Amino acid sequence: MTPAKKIFKIRFRKIDRKKALKILFGAAFIGTALLLGAVFGTYVAVRKTLPDLSGLESYEPALSTKVSADDDQVVREIGTEKRTIVTYDQIPIVLRDAILATEDPHFFKHRGVDFRGVLRSVKENALNIFRRRKLHGGSTITQQVARKLFLHPLQTLQRKFAEWYVSVQIEKKYSKDRIFEMYQQQGVAEQHAEGRQGISQQSAEQTLVRQDPAGLLAQAQQLGAQVVLHQRAVERPFHLERRNHVLTRMEEEGMITPARAEEGRKKPISVLPAGREDYDFGGYFFEEVRRAIVEKYGEDALYKGGMKVSTTLNASFQKFADEAVQNGLRRYDKRHGWRRDKVNLLADETFKASGKKLEEYRLKSWVTPRLEPGDIEEAIVLEAGKKEARVKVKDYSVRLTNEGAEWAVPNKALDAILKPGDVVEVKVKSKDAEKGETIATLEQEPLAQAALVAIDPRTGQIKAMVGGSSFRRTQLNRATQTARQAGSSMKPFIYTAALEHGFTAASRIVDEPTDFPDPWSGTVWTPRNYDRKYEGMITFRTGLEESRNVITAKILDSISPQTGVDYAKRFGLTTTLYPYLSLALGTFEVNLVEMVSAYGVFPDKGIRIRPYFISRVEDRDGNLLEEHALEAEEVISPQTAYLMTHLMEGVVQRGTAAAAGGFLNDTALAGKTGTTDDYTDAWYIGFSPSLCAGVWVGNDDNSTLGRNETGAVAALPIWMEFFGRVLKDAKKTDRSSPSEFLQEEFEVPPNIHFVAIDRKTGLLATPQCKWRFMEAFLEGTEPSRLCSLLDHIATLDYAGSSRAREEH
Repeated sequence: MTPAKKIFKIRFRKIDRKKALKILFGAAFIGTALLLGAVFGTYVAVRKTLPDLSGLESYEPALSTKVSADDDQVVREIGTEKRTIVTYDQIPIVLRDAILATEDPHFFKHRGVDFRGVLRSVKENALNIFRRRKLHGGSTITQQVARKLFLHPLQTLQRKFAEWYVSVQIEKKYSKDRIFEMYQQQGVAEQHAEGRQGISQQSAEQTLVRQDPAGLLAQAQQLGAQVVLHQRAVERPFHLERRNHVLTRMEEEGMITPARAEEGRKKPISVLPAGREDYDFGGYFFEEVRRAIVEKYGEDALYKGGMKVSTTLNASFQKFADEAVQNGLRRYDKRHGWRRDKVNLLADETFKASGKKLEEYRLKSWVTPRLEPGDIEEAIVLEAGKKEARVKVKDYSVRLTNEGAEWAVPNKALDAILKPGDVVEVKVKSKDAEKGETIATLEQEPLAQAALVAIDPRTGQIKAMVGGSSFRRTQLNRATQTARQAGSSMKPFIYTAALEHGFTAASRIVDEPTDFPDPWSGTVWTPRNYDRKYEGMITFRTGLEESRNVITAKILDSISPQTGVDYAKRFGLTTTLYPYLSLALGTFEVNLVEMVSAYGVFPDKGIRIRPYFISRVEDRDGNLLEEHALEAEEVISPQTAYLMTHLMEGVVQRGTAAAAGGFLNDTALAGKTGTTDDYTDAWYIGFSPSLCAGVWVGNDDNSTLGRNETGAVAALPIWMEFFGRVLKDAKKTDRSSPSEFLQEEFEVPPNIHFVAIDRKTGLLATPQCKWRFMEAFLEGTEPSRLCSLLDHIATLDYAGSSRAREEH
């Protein structure tokens, strides 16, 4: 032992043991005091910054706006967070168990903080650090509610103390069921893939697979574990691992048996949440709703306010309209053949940069894994032969046949128009899951656009609206946001003015080449008929039924162009119209919604009701914010309205819209086609007593649709498909009022007389007349003399041959 160590040992022995103990106790006391002071100081600091728990009662979570159709069924939700507020008992038990097993298995035992869970979390995180995995917290459901409502997400010791304190206070004030409700309402158990937060009994049950218990468990754990699902979820090992972890936790907590857990683990993650919205369904209609609500109430009210918006939409009609427009545009497109404008991936820089093979590449348009017969999807051509090609659609290898491909290539040789790497459209014809075979036929995305609007003329309610070929591809609403030349669809307003200025359905006018000098400009206008032919002396009725341009120009010249403009304005057209004779040919631009509303005056006995699409708006608590009040005005008399309707019935029975005559056994119909110069716009607007619908077809750049693409060829078939499905739907026996659209007749008002005339001459019919017809007249305007042989000779057409053909 060194001298220094000896001296230290002797001095240490001389220290009083009592003094040493006093020093130690003093140090311990001071340390404890400092610790308690620090804790108390932290408590005071935390306590001062904590919110009042009464905020839990007044807190209103962000709710999406629910948009309902005319039958009060919700058809669209608009919001940043789609949630539904429900009670604890409404949440499916299996989903509650999945959430509790993974998030807080001792939820019903602890008082806000689960220290056993904290220790378990510390243990798991130690392993996760070793495995380089993400760390997990030990927060209880109550702590998550506290954090979500009141506390910032930054993890600090002070925030953790605050979280514990608030959690204990919440547990003192609220029941476990209520806390769980707060938890789900705040979107802690959210479905990220759908943008949906919170859980409802209906939405959760719709999301869960119902085929078997194992499937239900597999889905429940996905919701409870907050798994992000999308079309490639099955390809990602993480989702499978997470799913199995939740099932294991449910098994460990005794919520399911080992056998059920094992069965659940064998289920593939191959489903998406149900209720995924199809934004092509009614997309243009709902966009009008969205814009109207934002303009009046603001974006926060729409996206977070939980409003309830009742609309005039008929969901069935909207579906019929969407499909009719799509089918009509594709029929039109096929008439004009295959376009060599397809993208080829092998020449695409983005594809080259991906480093993938064609079989591995995914197109942006493949947003869901769904592929069913009838679906039209983009496809990647892998190889092409004369009769068949092999294409990739989503995760499927599809056999593309040349069935019906003569529209694209006359000899149906697919290899003449397709090559590997081409991106084309195909329509799934069949899908055989057992054979693993999917067969498709060739399609092509139309370049032309179309719009359709259907209005109940009795109420002004817009029942369906389509503003273009696809809302997913183009959001411009051509039904409301654009104006196009009306063509002959403008003629009914001019004929209406003429009826109130001395003309009748039997008035006779000569269809012949006519020059109309303009005294102001010194120029001469010479209108031509569509077929470039002239028919001599014809009646007012025939002029409308056959849409003779010269006849309409003569009528407008007789009553004055200004009168024509005035009547068009009375019918509700707000676009700029000038008092030129060319108004007779519809050279001025009009809006489809306004045109359909204007035509609704005829079946509604001369009354125009301003069209609308929102009938009622409520706030989240059901308080009424607005309710639509009908705005009606008398445009023409009921008698004039009926006379015009009777004239337009002839357009369907014998005239340019005769193709729609097959529906006349089901209901009375009337309407008018419209075609503009160079075939740039095609129209048809037709109506029954209770529904008026209009269709426009054209190109956005005002280029021609092609020769002979008239209103009767391009627009009328779309209208017929839509209206035909409406009538077919009305025939269903399960409807509460199956005759709503069936066997309707246009009501005849007082002072209308039906008189037998010769439809060719417009004079009172004799037994010798072959074209006997019961014409409608306002009392006192009937023809006054009988038809004679000389009258028939006078009605020979301009070329000298008989114009009319005998009809039976």
